[in-house]
Amino acid sequence: MVGKFHELPARAESPPTLTEESVGEVENQQEEGDESSPLLQFLESNSEAVDALKSLLQQKLEVGEDEEALKILKKLVSAQPGQTEWKFLMARLLNEMGEIGKSRNVFEEILKVNPLSFEALFENALLMDRCGEGEAVIRRLEEALRIAEDEKKVKEARDVRLIMAQIQFLQKNVEEALRGYDDLAREDPNDFRPYFCKGMIYSLLDRNNEAREQFAKYRELSPKKFEVEGYLRSPLSRMKLFGTDEEN
Repeated sequence: MVGKFHELPARAESPPTLTEESVGEVENQQEEGDESSPLLQFLESNSEAVDALKSLLQQKLEVGEDEEALKILKKLVSAQPGQTEWKFLMARLLNEMGEIGKSRNVFEEILKVNPLSFEALFENALLMDRCGEGEAVIRRLEEALRIAEDEKKVKEARDVRLIMAQIQFLQKNVEEALRGYDDLAREDPNDFRPYFCKGMIYSLLDRNNEAREQFAKYRELSPKKFEVEGYLRSPLSRMKLFGTDEEN
């Protein structure tokens, strides 16, 4: 399970042991009506305990104990509200568990703080599209694009347009998606992402020569550690031609 998510935030070496029993024991001490449990109060002031809880979370994800992992994530979100990665992990885990509405709610929380978060916009857009909200997702992305343009955030505006092009493809508007990628490539020939996306589309259309050209350009321009696959490859590669983005 952990492989389906980004790496957990860095933790200290050899953290103290924290078991389910110790977590449950402290939680059971919580008095009814308290806003914060003793465990959360302890975590807020003890970084080693947080590191141990991260280790326990990773164990639960690795063995597929999603419900237990979700409980731990909720504690980490409460203990470290400024660590956005916990909310991303929670949203992705809820999605894997089939809790689409709850997953979207978490992404919306992230977007309230940062309405131009690329990951949150992209993953929330995929969920909206999966739920049949095709027109609504385009409006949502157009709103984000207006925010980026009004604030003169060029990079963020390009990111939103990249997402819009992929959503157009998922909605079977292939030519419009390709035009969007062409525009992005023409405006900034050094941005490798449009070439990758076009390569994926051409591959799915069995236009293999064109796909090879796009992938060659992508490899020429892309930095070694760019994790484009996490945001772009999976939703496309899991699709049969113009099918859904759900795995069979």
